[in-house]
Amino acid sequence: MKTMKKSLYHTLLLSLASALFVGCGENTYEADESGLTKVTLLNDWYAQPEHGGFYQAFAEGYYEDFGLDVEIIPGGPNTMATQQIATQQVEFSIGRADDIAVRIANGVPLLIVGALMQHDPQALMVHEESGITSFKDLDNLSVMTTPGAPMVEFLQKRYDITINTLPVDYGMSRFLADKNFIQQIFITNEPYYIRKEGANPKALLLADSGYDPYRVIFTNKSFANKHPEIVKAFVAASIKGWQSYMAGPRDKANAIIAASNPKMTEEFMAYCVDAMRENKLISGHSDVDETGLIRPDRMQEHIDQLLEIGTISTQLDAEAIAPTKFLPEYLQAMIETETE
Repeated sequence: MKTMKKSLYHTLLLSLASALFVGCGENTYEADESGLTKVTLLNDWYAQPEHGGFYQAFAEGYYEDFGLDVEIIPGGPNTMATQQIATQQVEFSIGRADDIAVRIANGVPLLIVGALMQHDPQALMVHEESGITSFKDLDNLSVMTTPGAPMVEFLQKRYDITINTLPVDYGMSRFLADKNFIQQIFITNEPYYIRKEGANPKALLLADSGYDPYRVIFTNKSFANKHPEIVKAFVAASIKGWQSYMAGPRDKANAIIAASNPKMTEEFMAYCVDAMRENKLISGHSDVDETGLIRPDRMQEHIDQLLEIGTISTQLDAEAIAPTKFLPEYLQAMIETETE
């Protein structure tokens, strides 16, 4: 069953790769009368604090400072961001490094240009009463997650276990009804609501398993090659936005988020920021601020993991799919110093 699920996952990706490349007309990317170049950021979900740095860059005028007029579009469960980037319907989007690497390996013309998060907020949520304390305890249990997803394959191989997968439904009702239910979550999101319902959730952060992909900013490869100055400006302004959002105040950005997504209360947004800060998702665990940084050696290690578990079949070069040249110079210098 596991082989069939993985095969289906790869088949879908190959079908996407072969069908993608009938794009729309190419934008000339000339500055308008205000001197700004218009680009679009498509988020991976509805507006929320996990996108806060982008809204902060917008609200505080950082994008304009870097010569950009940025439109931020909320996503959702059927966003298909990689397809929209591949066909150049939008210029920038966000996602997991593993997901983007798999699509690049299958011929989709994407390019990773910076990190959104140093550590992915994905986790598996269990009830405290379940007795589950580690990933090893998941053997022969059912988990609501994406069938055939690389993280499932990694956990099975790393811990020599078998995980039965249930399709994600983006709800929490089954978890609340069953003390033995396990589901994929973001540590920045679902535990807050589960506790509100009186349950006692426990999160197994996937990054602690050794499977720790960046969450990344990505674009179209051709677009990046033709307009490197736009990409560098967007990355630099976004990093500044994230540093500002995490430091606070973040009232303007949160107001935009709440206006777009009324479910985002002040209490929840504070919880989300605290979770990002506590787990050092944005700045990393180093003594220095790593916001936006992608280390080639760490990226290569993750690519090698994908190759080992059979999620990709050909070797990829980290610097080719996630070049550091689009990062601000101080981050490039940090990488160079570490490799000397």
